[in-house]
Amino acid sequence: MKVVIADDDGITRQILRNLLTEAGHEVIGEAKNGQDVVESCLLHQPDVLYLDIHMPMLSGFEALPQIRQACPSVHVVMISASSTLENVRQAAKMGVSGFLVKPFTPAKVLASLPKSKA
Repeated sequence: MKVVIADDDGITRQILRNLLTEAGHEVIGEAKNGQDVVESCLLHQPDVLYLDIHMPMLSGFEALPQIRQACPSVHVVMISASSTLENVRQAAKMGVSGFLVKPFTPAKVLASLPKSKA
């Protein structure tokens, strides 16, 4: 699967990139802010997007409507250290496919991928 990773923390992006690459997926784009992730999704048309909630310029929640417009079928997994009930509810309301809480385990990352293409 083609994957884009959006997180303002470089270590988190590196961990996700390594896990996904080792599992045979192609990380085709990375972004460290909300504006860059919108542009990356427009350019790359990923199958899966790992999207941090708290990022500079646009939050994950602010970027998601633009991403959905450009890539309506992308499988979105929100990632955050803030697993508040409000964040989880908002993510579900926005139609995300999953929610990973930092720190996450390799098994949870791989389990968050869509089953039909895994």
